[in-house]
Formats: sequence, structure tokens, C-alpha cells
Amino acid sequence: MIGNLNHVAIAVPDLNAAILQYQNVFGAFVTSPQDLPEHGVRIAVVNLSNTKIELITPLGEDSPIQKFLKTHPQGGIHHLCYEVPDIKAALQQLQAAGLQVIGDGTPKLGYQEKPVLFFNPKDALGVLIELEEVRTAEVQGPLKHISPLHTAYKSSIHSLEGVEGVEVDVETDFRQLTPPDNMEGN
Repeated sequence: MIGNLNHVAIAVPDLNAAILQYQNVFGAFVTSPQDLPEHGVRIAVVNLSNTKIELITPLGEDSPIQKFLKTHPQGGIHHLCYEVPDIKAALQQLQAAGLQVIGDGTPKLGYQEKPVLFFNPKDALGVLIELEEVRTAEVQGPLKHISPLHTAYKSSIHSLEGVEGVEVDVETDFRQLTPPDNMEGN
């Protein structure tokens, strides 16, 4: 039922410091911070070749991340997110297996407006599990050209290699071609 690991979420008390650490120490590309008020969090995403790391910090005192940071003041791994093709079918399957959904079972929109659900860690080996619906894109006819959508295009290379008719250019560093004002915070 579950697909790929979509991301590992790390709760952090200082999002800007965490972004700088991933950029300067690990040499990773990190997206600009984005508020997700429905979830009470602000996030930045570290794009890796095979998954993502979601850096999360609370938006307010009633945020679930604020509660997590009270017991883990330096931060830490908060949850794992798995991809599913149909979140409602996955919900039914996991509930039938005895897992308790957090909330009323209505998916909320998460990062990039994708439906998400969380499941109680007591039912999942002590780990908070998030499911994110990721549907396969339908393409009409062959693709003639693919352009990187952001400066972390190298993180997409492995997912495009081996696709018939797709040539991946790894020599161009689009960060050098991106105006500095578009790179603020990255």
C-alpha cells in the first residue's frame, strides 16, 4: 500500500539556523520557508536525490511542533511521511488494521497542496506516520523538453535517469544563472 518515503520531518527550534546548517555544512539546497497555518507550522524542504528532509518549526504556542519541542528542546525527528496513490483507500486500510488516525479522518492540504493524514505513533512502533497522496501524472504524448523548475534540479536527476527519450544535462549549474534576488534565503 505505501509507496516511497516522501520525507523525514525534523522539528527545529530555529528554522533559519537549521537552513544554514544544511546549506553550509552539508551543501544541500533548501527551499525558502513556507507557512502552513492549517498545520501550525513553518517549513523548509531539503531536496535530496532520493527523498526530502522537511525542517519544521512552530507558528504559535498551540502548534503540535511547539508541544514536541517542549519535550525535545534541541529538536529531533518528528515524523516519517510515506507516499500513497489514494489517501482515502489508505485511510480505510490502516483503520481496518487498527491504526488510529489523528483528527477526524478528513485529509488536510500539506506542502504543495497535497492531501495528508497523520496516524497515532502508539499504533506504528512509536513513530508518527504521515501519508501524502501523490498521484502519477498523466501525460498526453511524448515529452519533448524538460526544464528544471528550481535550482535544486540535481535532486531530480536520479528520478529522470533511464526514462526513455529524456536526456539529463548535469553540467549546467542553474544557481549561477539565477538572479541573486531569487536566491534570497536559499
